[in-house]
Amino acid sequence: MSRSLTTLIDLTFDFEALNQKYVIYKVSLDKSMGKVDYAKQLSIVERASMPKALIKHSGNYWVLRDKQDKTKPESIEVAFERVRFEDCDQLLLGRLFVRALGKVASSQFFSGLGETFLFVESDKFFEHTVYKCLKFDLKESVRFNSLFISMDGTTFSPIETAYKPAGYIEKQTKFEFDMESGLLRRNPKGNIIVHSPGKKKFTTNAIDITGQEPISLQKTKTGAIYQFVNLMNTHFSGGLSLQLKPIKASWREHYKKRDVEKVYQRIYQVIDDAGGLQIANASLKGGGFEKLKDQQWPIQVEFIEVADIDARKLLLVVLDSAEDYEKAGLSDPKAVFYTSDRVTQGIYNSTITSVRPKARGNELSPIIDAVVKEMAIKQECLLGQFLVQPLTGNYWFVEREDPKYRDQEPVFHILKCDNGVFKYEQQDEFYFDELNIELPEKQRYFETLNYVIDMSQLPPQICTIVHEEIAAIPDAEKLFKVLEHLKESNLRGISRRFIDTYLSDAAYLNDPIHGKLKSMLETHTLQEEFYKEDLKAAKIGYRSTAEQALIDGYFEETGVMLNYSLKGGHNEYLEALTGHFYDAEHSAYFVGSEKGGFKFSRGQFNHIRYLEGSDELKQLCLDLTKSYFVRNKLATVKPFPFKYLSECREGRKWSK
Repeated sequence: MSRSLTTLIDLTFDFEALNQKYVIYKVSLDKSMGKVDYAKQLSIVERASMPKALIKHSGNYWVLRDKQDKTKPESIEVAFERVRFEDCDQLLLGRLFVRALGKVASSQFFSGLGETFLFVESDKFFEHTVYKCLKFDLKESVRFNSLFISMDGTTFSPIETAYKPAGYIEKQTKFEFDMESGLLRRNPKGNIIVHSPGKKKFTTNAIDITGQEPISLQKTKTGAIYQFVNLMNTHFSGGLSLQLKPIKASWREHYKKRDVEKVYQRIYQVIDDAGGLQIANASLKGGGFEKLKDQQWPIQVEFIEVADIDARKLLLVVLDSAEDYEKAGLSDPKAVFYTSDRVTQGIYNSTITSVRPKARGNELSPIIDAVVKEMAIKQECLLGQFLVQPLTGNYWFVEREDPKYRDQEPVFHILKCDNGVFKYEQQDEFYFDELNIELPEKQRYFETLNYVIDMSQLPPQICTIVHEEIAAIPDAEKLFKVLEHLKESNLRGISRRFIDTYLSDAAYLNDPIHGKLKSMLETHTLQEEFYKEDLKAAKIGYRSTAEQALIDGYFEETGVMLNYSLKGGHNEYLEALTGHFYDAEHSAYFVGSEKGGFKFSRGQFNHIRYLEGSDELKQLCLDLTKSYFVRNKLATVKPFPFKYLSECREGRKWSK
């Protein structure tokens, strides 16, 4: 049975051991402190107690101190009440010890403003150095009746990178980079604040470090979780135990490339049935437009002048950014091309020209498929019909939009589907009351809820899709050992003596590897050791039985690992990230990539969603994720009509 680890955790405490090492205090602030802001309250409590950890939990501040600090903290402004570990809830204790990592594991973690960060790596923003980190905390899932690890990407940048008002900068907590520890530290006079400069370049997902050496996986979110668990168990050994919980698949299905290809053939047909695609150039440059002309298109296309645009046909227009037009003294023409009765898609000239040429194949294929897919969905929304993927029955797909301000009411966005035909509506919260439909509410502030309603039944049946940002992650301990071996082997090679011994084995005499190795030895007659680059130049990989025998044999003899494959012996790592996964015991599912190759340097993971409703509606929701075009040739994480709901919402903004 297939299984996957998750960010859900088993957290247990040994109270006797904790009582021997630590003391907990519940903190009460003087009433005069009620008007003081959160940051100043934290500072007051911290100065008075000099804690190992300080958090705000259930409306109170809590302090963890070493038992060797025998004197009880005292302050005119703050009262400290000692509390027994046994009387504290699990989430409170867990959060306190996570915060304490900033003190006990100070070479990896640091704390600031009541939060705990793992330092991942530094990066450059023009001449400035920015610091990418992950914020760690624990939360409680009501749905899974379990605590889970919460992570959030956080970037620290010099004040000069933040184009914000002086008042805003003044209020921000300041940090400095400590050269001795290599970490950020709070300093009221520091020059660094929490800020991500640029256009989303340094946000959460930037931590994926794609394209660097494979060992960088240990700096990604997946690697960070394992590092966090290890540090918690190491530094608080005997006092607590933290383990990742697995989930097991009640059923597991994989989708293949041929499934994707069938869907895309239907997408192409939607465009062709609408008369094909016209492409016009409104960019100040012609490079992108000309490059599109050179591509092989899977649909009917016509390249035209802007003046010749047909109001009845789908339009793809090549554009520049608003800044580019402004620099040229022109107004941005984008809005001119968008009308309510025609599908229009814009693409930046720079997006096309920045794609690197490929020796073989069509380098713009991913862009073309993405554009064509989006335009097919827009065409379906224009017609109010599902043409790519059928949907029979009478269902409503509902998203709740919470207001930005307290005096405003929530808005409900509804896609009403009736046997393949759909329409979009926007309603207030009283709409469902009038229909006697009671939508389930959030049980925790961090939950995101979506609803699927079966309107063919009386009363209507509801399935709630709950997203808590709990993740399925690969069981990667074995993988990390392999990566460590690969890293250690960067400066070591395979000896000429071992290759000679290998070549003397008659079993590989007629294998292609025999001639490649002989040629490599003869080319480099004075070389006694051959490195990864030499093997790559000789076109020796790790695919055939003979190649694996060479690499594995040398590893067994010397501990030097020159190559490795994730497939085969370590499929558990890959399996945690692929296909459709459903755990009926917990009503939990996630959707990953297709089975097969995997760019493991990303270290990504999949979020788990919880289903609450009848078994029939749960199965419908799962079936509707088997849609391979919403996420560009990957299965979708929510039932596919939610994509059409988002598209209709976006279309209404443009029409306004």
